[in-house]
This record gives sequence, structure tokens and C-alpha cells, in this order.
Amino acid sequence: MKTNRAWRQQGFTLLEVLVAFLILSLALGVVLHIFSLTMRTTDSAATRQQALLLAESRMVALTAPNEIRAGRDEGRIDDRFRWVSEIGRFDFPDQDEGLDEFLVPYRIDVTIEWDSNQELTLTTVRLVNEQ
Repeated sequence: MKTNRAWRQQGFTLLEVLVAFLILSLALGVVLHIFSLTMRTTDSAATRQQALLLAESRMVALTAPNEIRAGRDEGRIDDRFRWVSEIGRFDFPDQDEGLDEFLVPYRIDVTIEWDSNQELTLTTVRLVNEQ
């Protein structure tokens, strides 16, 4: 037959349960914080990837025609993204004078802006035969 003392040692004390609950709560809080940070980072990377694809698409649209004209243009893609393109003549350092006769270099910048403080810019130089 069990004594009264042996019966008391079969379960957990209230203090042990509270300490285990506290440790579990802290661990769960850390895991949820890491999960939340991962979700934000994934969303940010996906948005940046979308902006890159939009910038590449705009760059192709600007360089596809045979004529490139200097100037600035801008517009909206949807409620989130805004694009700005700038095209201007580009002078290479130590450029040969004879190069201007055949090929004219143009610098093309395409900037995609989103969320009021994020932006991504692609830049290229295209040689155009202006004869």
C-alpha cells in the first residue's frame, strides 16, 4: 500500500508546470519571430524580383526600336510600381574623336520605384548608328 508521501511524488508541482510553460512560451515566441522575419524577407525579395523584371521589360521596350531619342519619360505600372526612364548621350572617358562619326553612345537608365522609399535602377549603354 502506498503511503501519503509516495502519492505526492507521482505528479508535477505547480511551480514545475509554470516554469515549463514559461520556457515553452519563450521558445514559441522566438520561433514565431523567426517565422515572421522570414515571411517579411521573402515578400521583400519577391517584390524586388518583380521590380527587376519590370525594369528589364521597360529596358527592352526602350532599346527595341532602331531609333533612340534622348529624353525622360515616366509612368505607373499599377498602384504599387512607378517607372522613370532617362536616355542621354554618353561620353566615354578618353573617347576617340572618330567614334562620333559612326556610332553614338547613349546611356539608358530605367528606375522602378515602389513603397515610397524603395527603388531599383538598371543602366546600359547602347551604340546607335546615326548615319
